Amino acid sequence: MPDVKTPIAPPDTEDYRHASTAQLVSADPARPVFVMANAGSGKTKVLIDRVARLLLRREDGRVGAAPDSILCITYTKAAANEMLSRLFRTLGKWSIMRDDKLREELSRLEGRPKDAYKTDDLRAARALFARALETPGGLRIETIHAFCARILRRFPLEAGVLPGFAEIEEDEAQAIWQAVRAQAVLNASEVAPEALNVLALEGGHDGADVALNAMRFQMSAYLDFAETHAFDQAAMRAALIEGLNAPEASPAEILELEMGSQMPVGALREALISLRASGKRDDTRTVNAVEAALYEEDPGRRWGCYKGAFFGAQGNAYKSLYNAEAGKDANVVALFATKDEIGSEVARVEALAAKLKLAETVERTSALLEVGLDALVAYQEEKRRRGALDFDDLIRKTRDLLTRTGMSDWVLYKLDGGISHILLDEAQDTSPEQWQLINALTEEFTAGIGAERQQDPRTLFVVGDEKQSIYSFQGAEPAQLRAQEQAYIQKDPAALSQTMEMSFRSSPEILGFVDAVWNSAPPVDIASGAQPPLTADEVTHTARRANQPGLVELWPVDERDEDEDADAWSRPVNALRSSSPKAQLASRLAKQLKAMVDRGETVWEELPTRDWQRRAMKPEDILILVRSRTGGLFDAMISALKSEGLPVAGADRLKLTDHIAVQDCLNLMRFALLPERDLTLAEILRGPFVGLVDDDRYLYRLASKRGKGETLWSHVRASDDPDVQAAERFLSGLLERRHEPPYEFLSRVLDVPGADDLTGWDKINARLGTPAHDPVEALLSRAQGFDATEPSSLQAFVAEMESKLVEIKRDLAAPEGKVRVMTVHGAKGLQAPVVVLPDTTAGPKSVSSAMFTVSDMPIWSPRKDSDIPAAEHERAVANAKSEEEFRRLLYVALTRAQDRLIIAGHWHGARPPGYHDRSWYALCSAAMSRFAEEADEDGIRRFGRVPPKDRDVFEESKAHSALPDWVFTPPRQAERQRRFGAPSSLLGRKTPVLAPFSQTRQARLRRGRIIHSLLEYLPALDPTARQAAADRYLSRLSDLTDSDRHEMNAAVFGILDAPDMQRLFRPGGRAEAAIVGSAPELPDGLIINGRVDRLVVTDDEVLIVDFKTDQPAPDSPDGVAETYRAQMAAYWAVLRRAYPGRTVRTALCWTDGPRLMFLPEEMLLEALKGAQSPV
Repeated sequence: MPDVKTPIAPPDTEDYRHASTAQLVSADPARPVFVMANAGSGKTKVLIDRVARLLLRREDGRVGAAPDSILCITYTKAAANEMLSRLFRTLGKWSIMRDDKLREELSRLEGRPKDAYKTDDLRAARALFARALETPGGLRIETIHAFCARILRRFPLEAGVLPGFAEIEEDEAQAIWQAVRAQAVLNASEVAPEALNVLALEGGHDGADVALNAMRFQMSAYLDFAETHAFDQAAMRAALIEGLNAPEASPAEILELEMGSQMPVGALREALISLRASGKRDDTRTVNAVEAALYEEDPGRRWGCYKGAFFGAQGNAYKSLYNAEAGKDANVVALFATKDEIGSEVARVEALAAKLKLAETVERTSALLEVGLDALVAYQEEKRRRGALDFDDLIRKTRDLLTRTGMSDWVLYKLDGGISHILLDEAQDTSPEQWQLINALTEEFTAGIGAERQQDPRTLFVVGDEKQSIYSFQGAEPAQLRAQEQAYIQKDPAALSQTMEMSFRSSPEILGFVDAVWNSAPPVDIASGAQPPLTADEVTHTARRANQPGLVELWPVDERDEDEDADAWSRPVNALRSSSPKAQLASRLAKQLKAMVDRGETVWEELPTRDWQRRAMKPEDILILVRSRTGGLFDAMISALKSEGLPVAGADRLKLTDHIAVQDCLNLMRFALLPERDLTLAEILRGPFVGLVDDDRYLYRLASKRGKGETLWSHVRASDDPDVQAAERFLSGLLERRHEPPYEFLSRVLDVPGADDLTGWDKINARLGTPAHDPVEALLSRAQGFDATEPSSLQAFVAEMESKLVEIKRDLAAPEGKVRVMTVHGAKGLQAPVVVLPDTTAGPKSVSSAMFTVSDMPIWSPRKDSDIPAAEHERAVANAKSEEEFRRLLYVALTRAQDRLIIAGHWHGARPPGYHDRSWYALCSAAMSRFAEEADEDGIRRFGRVPPKDRDVFEESKAHSALPDWVFTPPRQAERQRRFGAPSSLLGRKTPVLAPFSQTRQARLRRGRIIHSLLEYLPALDPTARQAAADRYLSRLSDLTDSDRHEMNAAVFGILDAPDMQRLFRPGGRAEAAIVGSAPELPDGLIINGRVDRLVVTDDEVLIVDFKTDQPAPDSPDGVAETYRAQMAAYWAVLRRAYPGRTVRTALCWTDGPRLMFLPEEMLLEALKGAQSPV
């Protein structure tokens, strides 16, 4: 085995000193820097350090940069929010630090001696927090799209956009496109049927839609080409003919000539005599094809038969058209020779095939232009009519504003005095159009007045990594990063190029394996003239985490199970069979992960002291990465984890209408619109809002024995069952509100307590739990937006939700005690102690693009066998780039791992070895051979050591008090007279009636839900990760203002950071704890069914806490509302019975303050005395 040196860099090594120096130099605000940063090398820290140093006083006493002169561009909103949060956290700490601590911090940041910082310097550093907060518009840390929107709003007339334009998301843009596309096809069916037929024939089973959709994503190329030729169809066709050197005749005209008078029929018939006599395979194939062609009269069908004599199914020419016996006939040789002197018919057919490809390319592209340009123009006009810009418009119009319009000099002049420092994050994912925009902004940095500012130079900071460029579908071109670096350094000799190789994330074994995978990968085949692949560069990572060993595992690929598919007839169409390779791999992995957690296998954890120690692995330490959510493995993995009892976070992206809670809400609207829909009503009756889950007792009786014309709704109205009658009253209320706007309709259902004193939110949480919260909130947000822009109609809203592909992104960045399963793209920027790659055996995908640019002209070539030579070259280049990105995606996946990396794969293909020869698995297997040629007894090859178990590292910790058995025991079937009720039901008819449509109340309720959600999941996170998680969560709620976010953030962290609140979040505590039970103090037959915000159970005490967001909070328990007293009294009574021998206490935690208010036992008893059953 080759000697492979694993890179390790302890703190006192040259590698670490070099990494520290690289970070310090990169963060120096005095000069422009381009940084190429390996994964985990601390680029975000360097970027934040640079911003902080820009704001600080200069060494010579000059003031630092103004906050509004700094522009930091990030790739995603989440990255912008996290960066802003970390910067404010740094500045906030400075504002309250002691002098000595602050001097130490500034010295570490800038590399200057501590005694260099005078009192004025410290005073200025402390003031930065307030200075940044008071900056109009806030610090400019934003996405490129947000920046473009801000520029266009500042210069709408110069940019040619409507002042007050709206930014539309992709789903809304797609809806507009579908409408204009359908109209364009309809128009073409009347005025250009021939062109439409061409698209329908070439576009596959979806006809013209496929071609037009592809055209939309190359919109700029087609519109630019059309504008160059004044949208004149004849001129565009002539340009295509000239540029491609294509024949002027159409394919039909060419075939009419070539398959007619130019075809040597007599000579062919003579040759057939010799070919028939031979009877050999090649001769028979030629005979069959030529005879079929001679019988055909239509030139197109004749060509279809005739070319079969010369070309195979893939379009490849046959090496021989006849055998030796037939070759004795000179006529056969003269026509069909393929060696030495090419036969006349072979040469004619090859020339004809090439000529036809050119003519067909012109015909296809011309047809696409004739039909599609109308759709593209209509798409732009419809957006203009609505005053809307999509993401591409924001970039394109800002680029044009700064580079092409007559006003660009004026706009740049106005901006020139405002932007002095630009920082670009994730630069490898910046598209060429976006680079044009950045270049326009930085042009004056190196020329004119910009270059004269020697004492306070204007700077560009760019950080990226070509190896992590995985967003080509959004226009990213990684080669642009190096090109931009070289061009800028040529203009500004002061600019530096830095490399950051040290990883602060991963163990030495993982980094050594990553280097081996990248550097030992075979070169990608590239077309002649293409750029060399990025993998030509050697990659080296050094490890900061010395003496913290990790482990890389390569699992064997199990052979395919050849057992008969026994459940094929009964299994759902899209479900995997249990014996499928994907299902079996998912099961194996889930069992192994469960065993690792149960055994207490350890991972490394960094302590606040910056020391590291081992701790037992938790489910949230596991991150499983797949290439795609489709194909079955993603769902199989989640299902297998659930089967093993491991908590799993679910999908990171979710189609909104796929969630059952959203369908439950939409069903209420469907029923209100058409109560005769039996299936909809049946789903409502069994759903959370009604809850008649006993099919034999309810649904069967209601649905059976319906006469002709009778509906399920008519039987519900006629029922004398009290439970069904209660359901009928609820449903009748829906019918009465069928004319309400969607948002008001949903708000009343979700927020207003019903006859059982439970709100819709209570019922959803009780049935579906907290995972249903985000999808329903997203539905509410969609309804609110719909009310503002569309007719207030339930029918229209339901139709829109059913027709639009609305996806919600769930924030899985912060672990919540669950295993995460997500795509590699979704995991960009994340990390985990244990990373599993199960989706590794398939090869890179060939490009599906049918649109290519040849000689500055767009052409449409939907199939490989229809490619002209120029398109063949473009397709080969595109395939090479696709495989390069395929490998970069593997790099991103591998470098998410901190301590342990598990690489596995299911059987792929029909033959051994069960994986593609250019797959991730093949690359990893070749690399692993450098470290572990032989597998262990279990068939797994390992590099590194299996980590010790928890008991080998720690002493047994003090066990927390166990929850009582009743928590895990399903409730008995309730007796007829026993009823479930919310704690507020103790008030009976005294429950206050609230105005359901008050906007103030709606805003207050939503504020309360948001704060409750944050207080539910933030305590489970590491304290250092809470602020970033809160920022990410609040940033997703786009309708909140910045002041709303700051206020809610302050309310939440006022509780989390308060010393007297820490008892609420100690071990033994649970969030959203369900409380179900009865007590002697409660009315007979009443079973309390509710949830408490926080339940803390210790050996001698049970603490029940509910968070309250009322403003202002009462000064004493006497001021607590009666409903709150009844609620807490009910919980107190139930849990006092469940935990005999322990002190049960109740408290309200008011976010206004914050203040923890304990309720006296006498007050609770008094509330229970007046209790009355709602039955």
